[in-house]
Amino acid sequence: MAVVVVLDIDETLREQHSLTIEVRSDDAGMPVAVAAIRRTLLRLEATGAAGEPVGPAFVSTPITLPGAQLLVIDFGPLPAEHVLAIPELLVQQLRDAGVRDALVSVARRGPSRDIEEFGASARAYLRGPLGAPFGDAPCRLPPPLLDVALDWLHAERAPADELSAVVLGVRVPLTADAAGSATAAVLSTLPTATAVTLLSGDLTNRLVAATVGGYHEVLPAAAFTVAPPHADPADLAGPMHRLRDRLRAHSGLLAWAGVNAEPDSRRVTTPQWSQRLPSDGKPVTRRPGVEMLANELIPDAMWYQILSAGHLDRLGGLPPGATPLPGRRAELTVGDAEQWLPGNPDALAVLARGRELLAGCLVDEAQAWQMTADRIRNATG
Repeated sequence: MAVVVVLDIDETLREQHSLTIEVRSDDAGMPVAVAAIRRTLLRLEATGAAGEPVGPAFVSTPITLPGAQLLVIDFGPLPAEHVLAIPELLVQQLRDAGVRDALVSVARRGPSRDIEEFGASARAYLRGPLGAPFGDAPCRLPPPLLDVALDWLHAERAPADELSAVVLGVRVPLTADAAGSATAAVLSTLPTATAVTLLSGDLTNRLVAATVGGYHEVLPAAAFTVAPPHADPADLAGPMHRLRDRLRAHSGLLAWAGVNAEPDSRRVTTPQWSQRLPSDGKPVTRRPGVEMLANELIPDAMWYQILSAGHLDRLGGLPPGATPLPGRRAELTVGDAEQWLPGNPDALAVLARGRELLAGCLVDEAQAWQMTADRIRNATG
Protein backbone atom coordinates (compact mmCIF):
# COMPACT_ATOMS: atom_id res chain seq x y z
CA MET A 1 0.00 0.00 0.00
CA ALA A 2 1.09 3.57 -0.66
CA VAL A 3 -0.23 6.98 0.38
CA VAL A 4 -3.62 7.04 -1.33
CA VAL A 5 -5.85 10.11 -1.32
CA VAL A 6 -9.43 9.54 -2.47
CA LEU A 7 -10.88 12.91 -1.51
CA ASP A 8 -13.62 13.96 -3.90
CA ILE A 9 -13.02 17.63 -3.18
CA ASP A 10 -14.86 18.80 -6.29
CA GLU A 11 -18.08 17.03 -5.32
CA THR A 12 -17.80 18.23 -1.72
CA LEU A 13 -17.44 21.84 -2.82
CA ARG A 14 -20.68 21.59 -4.78
CA GLU A 15 -22.54 20.50 -1.64
CA GLN A 16 -20.82 22.37 1.18
CA HIS A 17 -17.69 24.33 2.02
CA SER A 18 -16.49 22.13 4.86
CA LEU A 19 -15.59 18.49 5.37
CA THR A 20 -14.09 15.99 7.77
CA ILE A 21 -10.91 14.36 6.47
CA GLU A 22 -10.13 10.85 7.69
CA VAL A 23 -6.54 9.59 7.54
CA ARG A 24 -6.28 5.83 8.17
CA SER A 25 -2.90 4.25 8.83
CA ASP A 26 -1.12 2.07 11.39
CA ASP A 27 2.09 4.06 10.91
CA ALA A 28 3.49 5.19 14.27
CA GLY A 29 4.33 8.57 12.79
CA MET A 30 0.72 9.43 11.97
CA PRO A 31 0.03 11.83 14.90
CA VAL A 32 3.08 13.93 14.02
CA ALA A 33 2.24 13.83 10.31
CA VAL A 34 -1.38 14.92 10.79
CA ALA A 35 -0.32 17.69 13.14
CA ALA A 36 2.01 18.92 10.36
CA ILE A 37 -0.86 18.71 7.85
CA ARG A 38 -2.96 20.90 10.13
CA ARG A 39 -0.22 23.53 10.36
CA THR A 40 0.10 23.54 6.59
CA LEU A 41 -3.65 23.94 6.10
CA LEU A 42 -3.72 26.82 8.56
CA ARG A 43 -1.02 28.57 6.52
CA LEU A 44 -2.97 28.34 3.27
CA GLU A 45 -3.55 31.85 2.00
CA ALA A 46 -5.04 33.49 -1.06
CA THR A 47 -6.16 36.98 -2.09
CA GLY A 48 -9.80 37.85 -1.63
CA ALA A 49 -12.03 39.90 -3.93
CA ALA A 50 -11.03 43.13 -2.18
CA GLY A 51 -7.33 42.27 -2.19
CA GLU A 52 -7.35 41.08 1.42
CA PRO A 53 -5.60 37.84 2.51
CA VAL A 54 -8.02 34.93 3.06
CA GLY A 55 -7.58 31.38 4.32
CA PRO A 56 -9.54 28.51 5.90
CA ALA A 57 -12.07 29.62 8.49
CA PHE A 58 -11.34 26.66 10.78
CA VAL A 59 -9.06 23.62 11.00
CA SER A 60 -9.62 21.42 14.05
CA THR A 61 -7.02 19.89 16.28
CA PRO A 62 -6.36 16.32 15.06
CA ILE A 63 -8.83 13.89 16.63
CA THR A 64 -7.25 10.51 17.33
CA LEU A 65 -9.31 7.35 16.78
CA PRO A 66 -8.12 3.74 16.74
CA GLY A 67 -6.21 3.44 13.46
CA ALA A 68 -7.28 6.85 12.21
CA GLN A 69 -6.99 10.60 12.60
CA LEU A 70 -9.71 13.15 11.79
CA LEU A 71 -9.41 16.78 10.75
CA VAL A 72 -12.46 19.01 10.46
CA ILE A 73 -11.95 21.81 7.91
CA ASP A 74 -14.13 24.79 7.07
CA PHE A 75 -12.62 26.30 3.93
CA GLY A 76 -14.31 29.65 4.51
CA PRO A 77 -13.49 32.16 1.77
CA LEU A 78 -10.57 30.14 0.39
CA PRO A 79 -10.91 30.11 -3.43
CA ALA A 80 -11.87 26.84 -5.13
CA GLU A 81 -8.56 26.46 -6.97
CA HIS A 82 -6.72 26.40 -3.63
CA VAL A 83 -9.15 23.90 -2.14
CA LEU A 84 -8.90 21.60 -5.18
CA ALA A 85 -5.11 21.45 -4.70
CA ILE A 86 -5.44 20.05 -1.16
CA PRO A 87 -5.30 16.31 -2.10
CA GLU A 88 -1.89 16.76 -3.70
CA LEU A 89 -0.75 18.80 -0.70
CA LEU A 90 -1.81 15.99 1.67
CA VAL A 91 0.13 13.36 -0.30
CA GLN A 92 3.27 15.47 -0.17
CA GLN A 93 2.92 16.21 3.54
CA LEU A 94 2.50 12.54 4.47
CA ARG A 95 5.46 11.50 2.33
CA ASP A 96 7.62 14.27 3.77
CA ALA A 97 6.74 12.97 7.25
CA GLY A 98 7.89 9.47 6.28
CA VAL A 99 4.45 7.88 6.22
CA ARG A 100 4.52 5.12 3.61
CA ASP A 101 1.04 3.61 3.93
CA ALA A 102 -2.08 5.71 4.44
CA LEU A 103 -5.57 6.14 3.06
CA VAL A 104 -7.01 9.66 3.07
CA SER A 105 -10.71 10.18 2.38
CA VAL A 106 -13.76 12.20 3.30
CA ALA A 107 -15.00 10.65 6.54
CA ARG A 108 -17.84 8.18 6.07
CA ARG A 109 -21.05 9.17 7.78
CA GLY A 110 -22.12 7.15 10.80
CA PRO A 111 -25.21 4.99 11.34
CA SER A 112 -27.68 7.81 12.10
CA ARG A 113 -30.28 6.48 9.67
CA ASP A 114 -30.02 2.97 11.10
CA ILE A 115 -30.45 4.36 14.61
CA GLU A 116 -33.50 6.40 13.68
CA GLU A 117 -35.23 3.34 12.22
CA PHE A 118 -35.70 1.97 15.73
CA GLY A 119 -39.01 2.93 17.31
CA ALA A 120 -39.82 3.73 20.93
CA SER A 121 -36.86 3.74 23.31
CA ALA A 122 -36.01 3.74 27.00
CA ARG A 123 -33.68 6.61 27.71
CA ALA A 124 -31.77 8.03 30.66
CA TYR A 125 -30.50 11.60 30.80
CA LEU A 126 -27.61 12.45 33.13
CA ARG A 127 -26.12 15.75 34.26
CA GLY A 128 -22.95 15.95 36.30
CA PRO A 129 -22.14 18.73 38.76
CA LEU A 130 -21.46 22.07 37.08
CA GLY A 131 -17.82 23.06 36.75
CA ALA A 132 -16.24 26.49 37.15
CA PRO A 133 -17.26 29.21 36.61
CA PHE A 134 -20.90 28.06 36.87
CA GLY A 135 -20.43 25.64 39.76
CA ASP A 136 -17.97 24.32 42.30
CA ALA A 137 -17.11 20.98 40.66
CA PRO A 138 -13.59 20.63 39.24
CA CYS A 139 -13.37 20.67 35.43
CA ARG A 140 -12.17 17.17 34.60
CA LEU A 141 -11.27 15.34 31.42
CA PRO A 142 -12.39 12.72 30.88
CA PRO A 143 -15.63 13.61 32.65
CA PRO A 144 -16.72 11.26 35.47
CA LEU A 145 -19.88 10.46 33.49
CA LEU A 146 -17.72 8.45 31.07
CA ASP A 147 -17.14 5.87 33.81
CA VAL A 148 -20.89 5.70 34.45
CA ALA A 149 -21.52 5.24 30.72
CA LEU A 150 -18.99 2.43 30.41
CA ASP A 151 -20.33 0.70 33.51
CA TRP A 152 -23.87 0.76 32.09
CA LEU A 153 -22.85 -0.18 28.54
CA HIS A 154 -20.84 -3.23 29.59
CA ALA A 155 -23.67 -4.38 31.87
CA GLU A 156 -26.34 -3.95 29.17
CA ARG A 157 -24.58 -5.39 26.13
CA ALA A 158 -24.43 -9.07 25.24
CA PRO A 159 -20.97 -10.66 25.79
CA ALA A 160 -20.46 -11.25 22.05
CA ASP A 161 -21.54 -7.75 21.00
CA GLU A 162 -18.86 -5.70 19.31
CA LEU A 163 -18.35 -2.09 20.33
CA SER A 164 -17.95 0.97 18.17
CA ALA A 165 -17.80 4.73 18.60
CA VAL A 166 -19.46 7.45 16.54
CA VAL A 167 -17.35 10.62 16.44
CA LEU A 168 -18.36 13.57 14.25
CA GLY A 169 -20.50 11.18 12.22
CA VAL A 170 -17.67 8.63 11.74
CA ARG A 171 -18.11 5.13 13.16
CA VAL A 172 -15.00 3.24 14.23
CA PRO A 173 -14.66 -0.19 15.90
CA LEU A 174 -13.40 -0.45 19.49
CA THR A 175 -12.38 -3.28 21.75
CA ALA A 176 -14.00 -3.49 25.17
CA ASP A 177 -10.63 -2.89 26.84
CA ALA A 178 -9.87 0.18 24.72
CA ALA A 179 -13.32 1.81 24.82
CA GLY A 180 -12.62 3.94 27.88
CA SER A 181 -9.16 5.21 26.95
CA ALA A 182 -10.12 5.82 23.31
CA THR A 183 -13.25 7.78 24.25
CA ALA A 184 -11.36 9.79 26.85
CA ALA A 185 -8.70 10.70 24.27
CA VAL A 186 -11.33 11.82 21.79
CA LEU A 187 -13.20 13.94 24.35
CA SER A 188 -9.94 15.67 25.29
CA THR A 189 -9.42 16.89 21.70
CA LEU A 190 -12.96 17.43 20.44
CA PRO A 191 -14.60 20.85 20.32
CA THR A 192 -16.15 21.40 23.73
CA ALA A 193 -19.78 20.99 22.70
CA THR A 194 -19.26 17.72 20.78
CA ALA A 195 -20.29 14.27 22.01
CA VAL A 196 -19.07 10.71 21.50
CA THR A 197 -21.59 7.87 21.14
CA LEU A 198 -20.64 4.31 22.07
CA LEU A 199 -22.70 1.60 20.37
CA SER A 200 -23.04 -2.06 21.27
CA GLY A 201 -23.66 -4.60 18.50
CA ASP A 202 -24.39 -4.10 14.81
CA LEU A 203 -27.85 -2.48 15.16
CA THR A 204 -29.60 -5.54 13.71
CA ASN A 205 -31.25 -6.87 16.88
CA ARG A 206 -31.54 -3.85 19.21
CA LEU A 207 -30.13 -0.42 19.90
CA VAL A 208 -27.83 0.03 22.91
CA ALA A 209 -26.07 3.40 22.97
CA ALA A 210 -24.29 5.64 25.47
CA THR A 211 -23.52 9.23 24.51
CA VAL A 212 -21.13 11.36 26.55
CA GLY A 213 -20.32 14.99 25.88
CA GLY A 214 -22.14 18.26 25.89
CA TYR A 215 -19.93 20.98 27.30
CA HIS A 216 -18.15 18.13 29.00
CA GLU A 217 -15.81 20.07 31.30
CA VAL A 218 -18.26 22.71 32.53
CA LEU A 219 -21.68 21.10 31.94
CA PRO A 220 -21.04 17.33 31.80
CA ALA A 221 -23.89 15.40 30.21
CA ALA A 222 -24.70 11.88 29.03
CA ALA A 223 -27.62 9.88 27.68
CA PHE A 224 -28.19 6.11 27.59
CA THR A 225 -30.64 4.50 25.17
CA VAL A 226 -32.13 1.04 24.70
CA ALA A 227 -34.57 0.21 21.91
CA PRO A 228 -35.80 -3.14 20.59
CA PRO A 229 -36.36 -3.38 16.82
CA HIS A 230 -39.98 -2.72 15.85
CA ALA A 231 -41.23 -4.31 19.05
CA ASP A 232 -44.11 -3.62 21.38
CA PRO A 233 -43.34 -0.56 23.56
CA ALA A 234 -44.14 -2.79 26.56
CA ASP A 235 -40.68 -4.32 26.03
CA LEU A 236 -39.20 -1.04 27.33
CA ALA A 237 -40.32 -1.44 30.95
CA GLY A 238 -37.43 -3.81 31.75
CA PRO A 239 -34.73 -1.50 30.32
CA MET A 240 -36.29 1.46 32.17
CA HIS A 241 -35.95 -0.40 35.48
CA ARG A 242 -32.34 -1.34 34.69
CA LEU A 243 -31.55 2.28 33.83
CA ARG A 244 -33.05 3.39 37.15
CA ASP A 245 -30.91 0.87 39.04
CA ARG A 246 -27.76 2.04 37.29
CA LEU A 247 -28.42 5.73 37.97
CA ARG A 248 -29.20 4.99 41.61
CA ALA A 249 -25.85 3.20 41.95
CA HIS A 250 -24.03 6.31 40.68
CA SER A 251 -26.24 8.99 42.26
CA GLY A 252 -23.31 10.60 44.07
CA LEU A 253 -21.85 11.71 40.70
CA LEU A 254 -25.06 13.30 39.43
CA ALA A 255 -26.54 16.77 39.76
CA TRP A 256 -29.70 15.50 38.07
CA ALA A 257 -30.81 12.47 36.11
CA GLY A 258 -34.03 11.12 34.66
CA VAL A 259 -35.38 7.98 32.99
CA ASN A 260 -38.22 8.13 30.52
CA ALA A 261 -39.83 6.31 27.59
CA GLU A 262 -39.40 8.16 24.29
CA PRO A 263 -41.67 7.68 21.26
CA ASP A 264 -38.71 7.28 18.87
CA SER A 265 -34.94 6.83 18.76
CA ARG A 266 -33.99 10.18 17.29
CA ARG A 267 -31.25 12.32 18.82
CA VAL A 268 -29.47 9.31 20.30
CA THR A 269 -26.09 10.84 19.42
CA THR A 270 -26.71 13.95 21.54
CA PRO A 271 -26.92 13.88 25.34
CA GLN A 272 -29.44 16.74 25.40
CA TRP A 273 -33.08 16.28 26.32
CA SER A 274 -35.54 17.44 23.67
CA GLN A 275 -39.22 18.31 23.78
CA ARG A 276 -41.62 15.50 22.84
CA LEU A 277 -45.35 15.55 22.21
CA PRO A 278 -47.56 13.26 24.30
CA SER A 279 -48.97 10.14 22.73
CA ASP A 280 -52.18 11.86 21.60
CA GLY A 281 -50.21 14.51 19.68
CA LYS A 282 -51.88 17.47 21.42
CA PRO A 283 -49.75 20.56 22.03
CA VAL A 284 -48.18 20.91 25.48
CA THR A 285 -46.53 23.76 27.33
CA ARG A 286 -43.06 24.10 25.85
CA ARG A 287 -40.28 23.13 28.24
CA PRO A 288 -36.98 24.93 27.70
CA GLY A 289 -33.48 23.53 27.88
CA VAL A 290 -32.03 24.03 31.36
CA GLU A 291 -28.56 22.49 30.99
CA MET A 292 -26.80 25.42 32.66
CA LEU A 293 -29.32 25.26 35.52
CA ALA A 294 -29.25 21.49 35.99
CA ASN A 295 -28.51 21.74 39.74
CA GLU A 296 -31.80 23.62 40.34
CA LEU A 297 -34.22 22.94 37.47
CA ILE A 298 -35.43 19.91 35.53
CA PRO A 299 -36.41 19.77 31.84
CA ASP A 300 -39.76 18.06 32.54
CA ALA A 301 -41.46 15.40 34.59
CA MET A 302 -40.28 11.84 33.94
CA TRP A 303 -40.94 8.38 35.30
CA TYR A 304 -37.81 8.49 37.49
CA GLN A 305 -35.58 11.36 38.55
CA ILE A 306 -32.61 11.98 40.81
CA LEU A 307 -32.74 15.39 42.48
CA SER A 308 -29.89 17.19 44.22
CA ALA A 309 -29.80 19.79 46.99
CA GLY A 310 -30.66 22.71 44.71
CA HIS A 311 -33.81 20.99 43.51
CA LEU A 312 -34.91 20.10 47.04
CA ASP A 313 -34.37 23.73 48.14
CA ARG A 314 -36.66 24.96 45.37
CA LEU A 315 -39.25 22.31 46.27
CA GLY A 316 -39.09 23.14 49.97
CA GLY A 317 -37.97 19.63 50.87
CA LEU A 318 -38.71 16.12 49.68
CA PRO A 319 -41.68 15.94 47.30
CA PRO A 320 -44.37 13.38 48.21
CA GLY A 321 -43.20 9.85 47.39
CA ALA A 322 -39.51 10.77 47.16
CA THR A 323 -36.79 8.77 48.93
CA PRO A 324 -33.61 10.37 50.36
CA LEU A 325 -30.25 9.41 48.85
CA PRO A 326 -26.77 10.11 50.24
CA GLY A 327 -25.28 13.56 49.70
CA ARG A 328 -28.51 15.57 50.06
CA ARG A 329 -30.00 13.90 47.02
CA ALA A 330 -33.33 12.21 46.52
CA GLU A 331 -35.03 9.93 44.02
CA LEU A 332 -38.60 10.13 42.83
CA THR A 333 -40.53 7.54 40.81
CA VAL A 334 -43.95 8.58 39.51
CA GLY A 335 -46.32 5.71 38.70
CA ASP A 336 -45.30 2.50 36.94
CA ALA A 337 -42.89 2.39 34.02
CA GLU A 338 -45.62 0.91 31.83
CA GLN A 339 -47.82 3.99 32.35
CA TRP A 340 -45.19 6.20 30.68
CA LEU A 341 -44.91 4.06 27.55
CA PRO A 342 -46.04 5.58 24.22
CA GLY A 343 -49.74 4.91 23.66
CA ASN A 344 -50.54 4.02 27.26
CA PRO A 345 -53.89 5.56 28.31
CA ASP A 346 -52.36 6.71 31.62
CA ALA A 347 -49.45 8.59 30.01
CA LEU A 348 -50.97 12.08 30.24
CA ALA A 349 -52.17 11.52 33.80
CA VAL A 350 -48.76 10.45 35.15
CA LEU A 351 -47.07 13.29 33.26
CA ALA A 352 -49.45 15.77 34.90
CA ARG A 353 -48.86 14.19 38.32
CA GLY A 354 -45.10 14.43 37.88
CA ARG A 355 -45.33 18.07 36.88
CA GLU A 356 -47.46 18.78 39.93
CA LEU A 357 -44.95 17.15 42.29
CA LEU A 358 -41.97 18.94 40.71
CA ALA A 359 -43.59 22.27 39.84
CA GLY A 360 -40.98 24.22 41.82
CA CYS A 361 -38.25 22.97 39.47
CA LEU A 362 -40.14 23.70 36.24
CA VAL A 363 -40.00 27.10 34.54
CA ASP A 364 -41.15 28.51 31.23
CA GLU A 365 -38.83 29.59 28.44
CA ALA A 366 -38.64 33.25 29.51
CA GLN A 367 -37.76 32.30 33.08
CA ALA A 368 -35.11 29.86 31.91
CA TRP A 369 -33.48 32.49 29.71
CA GLN A 370 -33.48 35.00 32.57
CA MET A 371 -32.03 32.55 35.09
CA THR A 372 -29.37 31.44 32.60
CA ALA A 373 -28.42 35.05 31.84
CA ASP A 374 -28.18 35.78 35.57
CA ARG A 375 -25.93 32.78 36.13
CA ILE A 376 -23.63 33.76 33.25
CA ARG A 377 -23.49 37.34 34.48
CA ASN A 378 -22.66 36.29 38.04
CA ALA A 379 -20.02 33.85 36.83
CA THR A 380 -18.26 36.23 34.45
CA GLY A 381 -18.90 39.58 36.07
